[in-house]
Amino acid sequence: MGSTLYVVEIQSWDWHLHVGVRPRSPVAEPAVEDDLLCSQAIAIGGLVLAPERHRAKPIHLSLYPLPREIILGDRDERDVGSLYKDPGARKGVGFSANLLLPADTLQNAIFCLGSIWRRVHMWVDDDAEPASITDFGFSADAEVPGAVDEA
Repeated sequence: MGSTLYVVEIQSWDWHLHVGVRPRSPVAEPAVEDDLLCSQAIAIGGLVLAPERHRAKPIHLSLYPLPREIILGDRDERDVGSLYKDPGARKGVGFSANLLLPADTLQNAIFCLGSIWRRVHMWVDDDAEPASITDFGFSADAEVPGAVDEA
C-alpha cells in the first residue's frame, strides 16, 4: 500500500454552525436532549501545492468534528477522511475532501486556523477509491516536496 502526500495552501476558511429544533415525533416520548439539532463543520478553500501533477488545482476541505469513539469505533475503514478526485457536483473545484477531526480539538483548530496555520498536509492511500486519507496535519509553513527555490 503506497501513499501520496498532498499539501494544500489554505486560502480561506469558515466555521459553519447550524442549530435547530427537531420536529417532535408522534411516536417517541419527548426528551429535551434529543430536541436540539446542532451540526458544525470547518470549510477550507485552498490550492494544491503537491503533488506537482496537481499543483494549483482548487480544493475544498470539510473538517467534521466527531467524538474519537466514532472516528475509530466500529468503522471498517481505518482512515481519518476521504479525498474525492474530480467532484462533479462542485464547479471549479479539482478535489474535495472530508476530514474527521477529533471534537475535543475543535477549539484549538479554530484558533490556529485564524492565527498560524497556512497549510494542510494529507497522506492519501493510493489504492483506495475514494482515496482514503490515513493521516492529516496542519502547519504554519512547510517545505513543499519537489519544490525548487527560485531565489
